[in-house]
Amino acid sequence: MKRLIQILLFSTFFVFLQSKGQTLPIYSQYMFNEYLINAAYSGTYNFSPIIFNNRTQWVGFGDSAPKTASITVNTPFGSKSSFGSLVQLDQTGPISRTQLQVNYGHVLILNKESNLSLSMALSGTYNIQQFNYQTGMTYSEITNGIIDNYNQTSETYSDPDLNLDFLLLNNFFDFGISIRNLLAPEKYVTENQSEIVRYKYLLIHGSFLGANSQKSSIGVIPSFLIRKIGLTSFNSLTQLDINIKTVYKNKIWSGFSYRTQENIFNISAGFNSTKIFIGYSYDIGTSSNLSSYHNGSHNIAIGYKISAKNKRNLRLQNPYNLNINDDWQKIRLFNTRHQTGN
Repeated sequence: MKRLIQILLFSTFFVFLQSKGQTLPIYSQYMFNEYLINAAYSGTYNFSPIIFNNRTQWVGFGDSAPKTASITVNTPFGSKSSFGSLVQLDQTGPISRTQLQVNYGHVLILNKESNLSLSMALSGTYNIQQFNYQTGMTYSEITNGIIDNYNQTSETYSDPDLNLDFLLLNNFFDFGISIRNLLAPEKYVTENQSEIVRYKYLLIHGSFLGANSQKSSIGVIPSFLIRKIGLTSFNSLTQLDINIKTVYKNKIWSGFSYRTQENIFNISAGFNSTKIFIGYSYDIGTSSNLSSYHNGSHNIAIGYKISAKNKRNLRLQNPYNLNINDDWQKIRLFNTRHQTGN
């Protein structure tokens, strides 16, 4: 009975992935690690970030709960070039996906007066999917409910692919488009979707930083992200994230997000300094049939900033450093006591 329940939960999970279009791991903190959704962010800061992300999805689901971990690094190179890399592991019970990515980026200055630039990146990826066989549970049984009495072994698949990314940015906004898995087939809704395979994947996103001012200690960044499977197919499988992030003196931040289709609500908080930043988020869905089996999802991000010798200032502000009053006045107990004694 326990094995049957586990298979049913796995089957429900993969049906859920196919119907909602989650062919890539979903992070709730891409606002603080934009490289996860667009490699064209590489080299657009005046420092080189190294960021570790860890996401535990559907807490309470048991050992079958999806877990995702990644580490990213990107750095400017020369006056207009950049490099970046990603190592990512996505684990769901006996099925794991590993992705290795390396990208080259290039920046074009479109208008010096307005700091308008176009950043582009081409990424090479290598994707590995593994299924570790367990007694009484085959890959076919988990993914589509069909019992396979012949193939009773572990399975491994690997494929190289390409991603193409564009990012338009200046002091007040950024707008990007990321096309994932360029070499993957373009599937159509009339075809059999029982197997979990790679699809072309489109990400469209943007954020607005123009409402911030040095007169205030509080900054606000509204942003959005659209996920879509396929370039010409799956027009109904589109997902929208709406986010808002509030920053205090460029040191402390909090945020709120809403994701359509799954009706997921997310809250987040974190700390930012000149060298490190830490973020935590929690989200929970209300419409999924799986919501009664879990207690939400947790995501933590830890980053370290390496100062570049030749600082590249493509814009006057970015999500890590807004154009707000960031003076952090320290309370000096010695002076206070001295004045009180007088």
